[in-house]
Amino acid sequence: MGQMNGSLNQRSRAPGLTEPLLRTLIHTFYARLKKDELLGAVFTQAIGEDWTEHIHRITLFWLRATGLRREYRGRDFMPAHLRHSIIRADQLPHWLQLFRETCRELCPPAAADFLIDVAEKMAENLQISLNARSSRQDSSGDR
Repeated sequence: MGQMNGSLNQRSRAPGLTEPLLRTLIHTFYARLKKDELLGAVFTQAIGEDWTEHIHRITLFWLRATGLRREYRGRDFMPAHLRHSIIRADQLPHWLQLFRETCRELCPPAAADFLIDVAEKMAENLQISLNARSSRQDSSGDR
């Protein structure tokens, strides 16, 4: 088992996925997202005009999620999304669609499938938390 953990730093669990490819994917996806009619303004309001730190952090997240690196510590992932009321669960399908398109365009099929699977699981968890936040806000507003 220790040998497998050590190998995670060298290669991904997805055939054809490398760190340079993943970095290209993230930069391409966020460049598209920034220009997106629906989500560009949402992200800009949440993270500001300079996306550099966000892209760095999200790259570390994806490097960890794919097994290419281990530097990311994800304790702030969910709170970072939940603290911005502009981020809503109904935006996730559009985010996923853009992500799927970018993956399919840039990655070999097995790598794209792997990345999309990770994104879909992440979106499911995020949707649950965002819906719970909305429910709490709705019930506290009724008092």
